[in-house]
Amino acid sequence: MIIDVHVHLSSPALVADRSPYLKGEVGLSILYGDPAAKLVSTDDLLKELDESHVDKALVMGFPFTIEENAKRHNDWILEECSKYPNRLYPLAAFDQRAPWALKHSEEFLKNGGFGLGELCVYDEGLTPAMLENLTALAALCREKDAPMLVHVNEPIGHAYPGKAPMEISQIMELVIRSQGTKLILAHFGGGLPLLACLKKEVRNYFDQVRFDTAAMPFIFEPQAIKLGVEVLGADKFFLGTDFPLLKVPRYLKFFNQAGLSPSEIEQISGKAAAEFLGLGS
Repeated sequence: MIIDVHVHLSSPALVADRSPYLKGEVGLSILYGDPAAKLVSTDDLLKELDESHVDKALVMGFPFTIEENAKRHNDWILEECSKYPNRLYPLAAFDQRAPWALKHSEEFLKNGGFGLGELCVYDEGLTPAMLENLTALAALCREKDAPMLVHVNEPIGHAYPGKAPMEISQIMELVIRSQGTKLILAHFGGGLPLLACLKKEVRNYFDQVRFDTAAMPFIFEPQAIKLGVEVLGADKFFLGTDFPLLKVPRYLKFFNQAGLSPSEIEQISGKAAAEFLGLGS
């Protein structure tokens, strides 16, 4: 079974003309202000899932700051995913700084949402206020037994659209605050798995934490995933393509370049996510 825990989907209105949605939307503008940045429809996504033999996918939108935009898009994702039960699983994306974020999340999960994500802010890091908001959302997900997927990124290296100014210590603080929640940290957790070998006390917080592989071929050398697997085990890592950014074959090539075994690749490609998220059937 192949499960992609990180794909983005755009409504027909957004695909047709993104310009009206960019006004007042910092996050969306950072990622998709360039007309060349690709947005995909449901048909595009389903075609890719079929071609890459993906059985299930966690589907998410974008970090809208304006409540009306977030609600409209997340409601559409709920409806769209309901047409493909047991294949597409809807997550609610929004700017977690918004005063309506918790209420919106409660309504989304009540109406059949699978979880929250990709929760992201690109113009600032995991500030104390941001961590407070995420702590409340993590508590909600813990109560509802729903996963929460959060954007984090490496604190060093080249700049790129969507790279937020954050530190590993902030990411670790999020992990500590989210204990008991099914927490998925995007983009290899910003490199956090590589520090798990430094202190046993760090690794002790990772019981309910998983790391997706979104954008790893652009950011990390293949040996990073190899080292992560050696330190934490393959079951801690989930295939996340960040589609339409990249597709599954690029990740399979990356895993093979890393020298992962077939059983480790099987775990990362879907077996581990199926068990953790209850998607085995």
